Amino acid sequence: MNTAADIKQRLDIVTVISEYVQLKKAGRNFKALCPFHTEKTPSFFVFPERQSWRCFGCGVGGDLISFVMRKEGLDFGGALKTMAQRAGVPLVEKKTRADEGRSALLYRINETAAQYYHQLLLSSSLAQGARKYVQRRGLGEEILREFQLGFSLDEWEGLKQDLSKQGYSESDLVAAGLAVEKGGRTYDRFRGRIMFPICDAKGRVGGFGARALDDSVVPKYLNSAASPVFDKSSILYGIDRAQGAIREQGRVVIVEGYMDAITAHQCGFRNVVASMGTALTEKQIAVIKGLTTHVCLCLDPDAAGDAATLRGIEACRRTLDRGVREMPNWLAGSSELRGMISIISLPEGKDPDQVIRESPDEWRSLVDGAQPLMDYLLEAAAERFDVSRPEGKTQVSQQLLPLIAEMKDGVEREVYLGKLSRLVGLNEKTLAGMAAQLHKTKPGKERRYQVDRPFQQTGGLEEYCLCILLKYPSLRALAGNLTPDHFDRSENREAFVAWQISQSPDDVQGNLDAALHQYLQSLIDRQYPPLDKRQQEQALAECIRRMDERRLRSQLIFEAESALETGEGLAESSARLTELQRQHATLGR
Repeated sequence: MNTAADIKQRLDIVTVISEYVQLKKAGRNFKALCPFHTEKTPSFFVFPERQSWRCFGCGVGGDLISFVMRKEGLDFGGALKTMAQRAGVPLVEKKTRADEGRSALLYRINETAAQYYHQLLLSSSLAQGARKYVQRRGLGEEILREFQLGFSLDEWEGLKQDLSKQGYSESDLVAAGLAVEKGGRTYDRFRGRIMFPICDAKGRVGGFGARALDDSVVPKYLNSAASPVFDKSSILYGIDRAQGAIREQGRVVIVEGYMDAITAHQCGFRNVVASMGTALTEKQIAVIKGLTTHVCLCLDPDAAGDAATLRGIEACRRTLDRGVREMPNWLAGSSELRGMISIISLPEGKDPDQVIRESPDEWRSLVDGAQPLMDYLLEAAAERFDVSRPEGKTQVSQQLLPLIAEMKDGVEREVYLGKLSRLVGLNEKTLAGMAAQLHKTKPGKERRYQVDRPFQQTGGLEEYCLCILLKYPSLRALAGNLTPDHFDRSENREAFVAWQISQSPDDVQGNLDAALHQYLQSLIDRQYPPLDKRQQEQALAECIRRMDERRLRSQLIFEAESALETGEGLAESSARLTELQRQHATLGR
């Protein structure tokens, strides 16, 4: 038994949660007003038999440890330590392979380099031009220290010589992306540039962004080389500083550049992070999924319809959580997006840095008045396609109908279907028929791979799902609809998030709390019957379907409990629950 499981066995979830919220008995379960969002009718339920909790209002849930993590603002290790002390479970403090391994070394080198660059910017006579630059950009010393901005000397071996004195080898510097080896010679990668340390959510410096002081220098921006601790596509600049404000305010604002994010923080807008000038990726959105469901994207005014921008929006939309509907809606949508995406359009010729410095009030108004995603996409589609031609009407409809179908609110769906109808000149009945055709499944009954035997013999459904993801990297592309909320156990949720943001199975441990390294290894070591490619895909699809069904079953139980109290909708809730139970009983037949 791992430490987390031992803690959960010794502590009762009802007792712990009742210290934070006032629980009321509801049949075999308990309910309360959700502590994570404002509501008037209780939708937060604790299930003693499963030792789990879920809010059917905001959609979050988990076990005892995940509740403490969210309520106390702790990471997994912090919550584990708190609960271990309470349960009397000893935590063995020992150095893990990751602590002693390559990743830990690379983080230390980058942190040492960040301190070196920072001191140069603050005090070196050779950094006068750099200090004038940051002053001209309106940055004060306090924000420079907070973000640890630095300066790299315009010399070939300035950093190399300093770090060599501290015991780091040239090969270490090359591995960390700080030095370049060419023709038998090693020299500094960054020279004569403003240095921006790039940290992960835990505050560890994984790499750097570097800006030339002279705009004529090419490239103007230079990043650390990819390494085991640095992947630009999976990091949001400033996330280590912004995550508390994002959680508190319930939304994140994503800008493009380092200076945009730093200026925002200096002026008190602490929920801002930067994508560092690249199109958003699913890995970047995965970083903030546990903090908020509302993403505000700040785009240049000339970016409407830009292919890279639209790819970033699609990555954001795909990665945010979804719920499964018990019945498809009238546009044939079987799932609903449980997140909000808004677009902040900037004044012509200005970037966020300029707007914020010139008028913080204008920036606040732009954020508060951010455009709903669908309005933005309708405008972008009108620019990209010729809707006067039949093929243009088809292209726009095929792109936007699935997005309208997954809207959670029925009135919102109807409003945007009307807008699409007016844009393409087709009536709503025709569009509804197109939506049904887009969602129509292929004919034929394909036998599902039976996941029952493997996971019943060697562990639970969640563990089996994680095992096949870890064992078969090619399945990543098919796991787009799988979210952390599919996993009730906090250990599995943390392992899944680490897998999500990792480039390969070998990187997962480096992105996982040290307290879970042994648990991760136990998942990797589990033995299951070998699967061919088709069976792998079927097994993953079946795992996701069953976990979706589990969430839906909890939702229907909640509805039935509520109906019993109010006397309203009881027959409908009971009928849906009975039908779900019938479907579950016939699985695999």
